[in-house]
Amino acid sequence: MGSPRIWRFATVMVGATVGLSACGSSSGGNNTTVPTQTGNITAGVIAPFTGPAAQFGKLLSAPCFAATDLINQAGGILGHQISCSAIDDTGDAADAVPNVTRAIATTTNLDMTVGLESNTAATTVPLVNAAKIPTITTNGLVAFTTNKLPYYWRLTPSDDANGAAFAVWAVQKGFKNVAVVFQNGIGSEGNLPGLQSAMPKLGGTLGLQLTIPADAASYSSEVARVIAAHPDALIWSADPQTTATFMSEYKQLNNGSLPAMVTATDSLTPDFFGALTHVVGVDYVTNNVYLVGSSFSQTTAAFATYKGALSADSKTSAIADVLSAVGPPASAYDGINILALAMVMAKTTIGSYYNQFVTQVVSPKSGAVVVSDYASGLAALKAGKQIQYVGVIGAVVFNKYHNAAGEFAANVFAADGSASRVGTISGSKVLGLL
Repeated sequence: MGSPRIWRFATVMVGATVGLSACGSSSGGNNTTVPTQTGNITAGVIAPFTGPAAQFGKLLSAPCFAATDLINQAGGILGHQISCSAIDDTGDAADAVPNVTRAIATTTNLDMTVGLESNTAATTVPLVNAAKIPTITTNGLVAFTTNKLPYYWRLTPSDDANGAAFAVWAVQKGFKNVAVVFQNGIGSEGNLPGLQSAMPKLGGTLGLQLTIPADAASYSSEVARVIAAHPDALIWSADPQTTATFMSEYKQLNNGSLPAMVTATDSLTPDFFGALTHVVGVDYVTNNVYLVGSSFSQTTAAFATYKGALSADSKTSAIADVLSAVGPPASAYDGINILALAMVMAKTTIGSYYNQFVTQVVSPKSGAVVVSDYASGLAALKAGKQIQYVGVIGAVVFNKYHNAAGEFAANVFAADGSASRVGTISGSKVLGLL
């Protein structure tokens, strides 16, 4: 998918003011009287929309558009329509704090958020939690593995688990001597503990571990160090611009020869594909770049609904094929549906009340109707039935820290920039290596 706490008290006060504006009351799911809102609901997408990591803003807005389109087509949530609002954290914690604080204070009915990616999550998660806004996060920070914030919910694996998955796939492909090259940034470096733990256990070696700055004009000295280590593959994490510069110089300094690359499914984007193919060619990118991340089935009814919504929305149709293969956007889509159904169960859209119903939406129950989208969940609840939401990423089991993670998969790019799965990785095997 990066804590000053000075903002916490002010944010609580602002969040309460925004959340309770134009309120009435109704009888809640537990027969208590709860406040209700007037006006449309806003789902905030907290992600970089400017700066080097702006691709992630596009990546995380798409599932919000898909989910809210379908929710509105089903009649909305308790009579409210829902829309997505971009909240630009720029990928930099220094910008993220004032930008997110401002959005909390000024956005009408900001009743849920998604995103809060790894580079800024350490500062943004406490802000939205203090404002009592339930959040589906795509960050992978290991620090949140034992999270105790009540409004925080994570449907993606932690970074150390991703790192272990990189190691499993590398060794499975025969890459026993790997060089780890990560761009300087908390989101990338969080993979290192998992790699360092898993690779020796799998019989492989980390020949070199190198951290590089973002978007430098040249990486010739760093490239020379990697070449000298003679790696079978690079385990890689960097933005498109950094990747293009580094790999271009690698090709020049190594007589046109490049090792294979294992990177995260976060890089399954048109920006990454375009930048890399421009400097090293389509043949290398489609045959030697493996993108590893959380996995889900592409043959379920839930996936078909999700892919259909991405394809139907003009804002996302051009990248629907790529998006539908990536774990974090799918988890954001499921997360919005889960929060929306929790609102219906609680009979209120206000986070401080509906948050307690989140686990009820996904937990298995005797006699519960298994639903795969918002519309079917809404219909079942209206009929007085209990539900278990099993969406694109499959069944969700939250632990006591509000974390849930499943299986992993490896993907490759096709020549048109779309993606296809080439293998799966057992989640239990990954966790056993940590």
